[in-house]
Amino acid sequence: MFKQSTSPIVADFGAGSVKLLQITDGETPAIVAAHVLEIPDEARGSMDRRFAFLAEELPTILRQGGFHGRRVICSPSSNHFIVQQTRIEADSPLSADDQVRAEVAGRMECLPASVVARSFPVPSSDRDRVALAVAREDVMRHVDLFRRNRFEVVDVQPDQIPMLRAFDHIHRRAEDQGVVTMYVDAGWGSTKVAVARGTELVFARMIHVGGRQFDEVAAAHWGCTTAEARERRVAEEAAPSPEAVPTTLPDQGSAMLRAGVAKADRAAATPQTAIDRRTGTNCTSLDSVDATTIHDELHEIHDSVADELLMCSRFAQAVVGGPIDRLVMIGGEAHSRRFAGHLAQRIGVKSSVGDPIRRLLAATPEGAGMLDPRTEHPEWAVACGLCAIGLKA
Repeated sequence: MFKQSTSPIVADFGAGSVKLLQITDGETPAIVAAHVLEIPDEARGSMDRRFAFLAEELPTILRQGGFHGRRVICSPSSNHFIVQQTRIEADSPLSADDQVRAEVAGRMECLPASVVARSFPVPSSDRDRVALAVAREDVMRHVDLFRRNRFEVVDVQPDQIPMLRAFDHIHRRAEDQGVVTMYVDAGWGSTKVAVARGTELVFARMIHVGGRQFDEVAAAHWGCTTAEARERRVAEEAAPSPEAVPTTLPDQGSAMLRAGVAKADRAAATPQTAIDRRTGTNCTSLDSVDATTIHDELHEIHDSVADELLMCSRFAQAVVGGPIDRLVMIGGEAHSRRFAGHLAQRIGVKSSVGDPIRRLLAATPEGAGMLDPRTEHPEWAVACGLCAIGLKA
C-alpha cells in the first residue's frame, strides 16, 4: 500500500555539470523529471567554489524541477575516488573491504575509519579485487548538501557501478553473461573505464584526461577562452543526428546500443556498418569516422587516451582469459565523432555509443523537457544506472 510510485531522485555529480533524473517505478519506467545544472568554468577547478555554487543553485532546481519525494541517490564526481586493482591476504582476519580500506587509508595518510571502500572479486582469483574508495568526508559533504534542504541521501555510488547497471537489460540472455564489454565514460574532468563480463565488474580505472584538456588545446589554437573553445569544438565535432539511423525498435532492450555494433579494423580505409541483432537493420558505427580528420592539435591527446585504453584492454584480457568483445562509449565526449571514432579504430573491437536514456524517452510520450528524443544522450548513462539501482533497492 505504501509502495513508492517513483524512484528516488538521482544526482550524477560530474566535473562540469550535475544531472538530476527521476523515473517512475514500474515495468516500463518513464521519466518524471530531468535537469542539467552546468557548473561555470570558474567553479570547476575548486571544490569549495563548486560546492558553494551547488548549495546556491541546487535547491531551486529540486523544488521547481518537477521532482517528487525526498529520497536521493548520488554519485560524487570521479575526482573524489581512488580506483585501483589490489590484492588481499586470504588468511587475514579482516574482510576484503576492510583490507582495501586499510590500504587506501595508508595512501591517503588517514585512519581507515575515514575511508569508504568497496571491492569486487576478479574472476579466477580469490585474492585479486577491484577497489573503489572515497574519503568519508567527501561523502558527507554530498550528504550535507541535500540534508540542508531536507532531502535524505539513501545511497552513494561510484560511477563504475551505475555505468554497468545502465546496461543490465541487454544481458538478459544466458549467453550475454559471457560477453566482455569495455565501458568508456569520457567526461570533462576525466575518462572512466569499467570492464565487465556480462554484468560483473572485473576491471576499473580512471584516466585523468578529458574534455578539459581538449578545451585547453583548442583554446590555445583558436586564441579564445576555454568556454568559447568548448562551444566551438562541440559544434564542430558533434555526432550526426540519430535521424540518420534506424530508430524503430521492436522492444525496450533494443534502444540501448542504438548506434549498433561494427567490426573495427585499424588498417581499414572503407567505412563499415553492422547489423544490430536487436533491430535486424544496418546502423551507423563509430568505425566509419576517418581518424585522419582529427585536428593535429588534438590528435596527440586523443592518442594518449587510446594508449591508456589499450593498456586497460590488455590487463582486462589477462583477468578474464579472453578478448574484449565490444567497446561502449558514454559520457559527454562521446558526442565527438572524431574522438570516439579514433578510440574505436585504435582499440580494434566492435564499438558503439551507448544511449540508455532513449528507452526511457520512448516510454515518456509527453517528453522530458530539455531531453530531445531526436538526439543521443550518452552523458546520461550514469544517471540511468543510478535509477536502475534505485528501482532495485
